[in-house]
Amino acid sequence: MNKIMIKCNVVIVLSLALLACGVVKDDEMGLDERLAEYGYRPGENVDQIQSYRISDWTYLDSQHIMFSNGLSEQYLVSLKTNCRELQSSQTLLFKTRNSALSKFDEVVVPETGVSKHCSIESISKLHRTE
Repeated sequence: MNKIMIKCNVVIVLSLALLACGVVKDDEMGLDERLAEYGYRPGENVDQIQSYRISDWTYLDSQHIMFSNGLSEQYLVSLKTNCRELQSSQTLLFKTRNSALSKFDEVVVPETGVSKHCSIESISKLHRTE
């Protein structure tokens, strides 16, 4: 009986170690590499996006997301601090000061209880790689 439990524990430990290696590999991948996987490269910073509408968004890492504004334009949002809650969220909101999205606004991850607010550091337009 002890041999079976030991074998099960070894399998569990090895599985967790393999999962951890995958997470480390993803964390080591740079932002430019992640964007390239989606066919984009970073462009110029923008002060604000007028009349934005989120039609789709993608988690890149704990400080970066990209989204489409519904007009076939893609943007990169860089956050001031880590916002790990984005990784498991299905939805996100922007808390803006007016109708435009700017670096003075926040990304909000709605959760049960208290929502997580993550301040925006910069917004960049993304361009298709060729």
